[in-house]
Amino acid sequence: MPLSSRLALCAVLALAAGGVAHASGAGFTITAEGKDLGKADETGEIPAYRLRLEVGQTVMFVSQGAAMPRGAAAQPAEADAAAWLFDDAAFQLVPHEKKNVDKTKTAVALKALKAGRTRVRFVGNVLGYDRKYDVIVEIVEAKK
Repeated sequence: MPLSSRLALCAVLALAAGGVAHASGAGFTITAEGKDLGKADETGEIPAYRLRLEVGQTVMFVSQGAAMPRGAAAQPAEADAAAWLFDDAAFQLVPHEKKNVDKTKTAVALKALKAGRTRVRFVGNVLGYDRKYDVIVEIVEAKK
């Protein structure tokens, strides 16, 4: 193989290897303001958190996009698409203040309406990665 072909092949391999070395992942962090969701159960197809609420309680769920460069700490990233899905028989959408809008976060405030078990699902896309997360919510009657 001529020297110029070998150099061209080496250049292509170096560029390909460099792309792999800088590859990254992306996802979302899911939180509930003032509540502890704990660690997600990742045994199923969709990671699931658990939360217990009383009828009448309001919770604000927040997702934040995260870019995860290989070999570096995760950094906030703006989502290309993001939505919270919930059962409107179990929850009422509550307006909330959007102070100091952070474009990396998507929030929804929900008021628990009736006792039972339900799911709140987050779906989003960040940096081309489609992600889904569930929060399994156990709603119980308010203590009297």
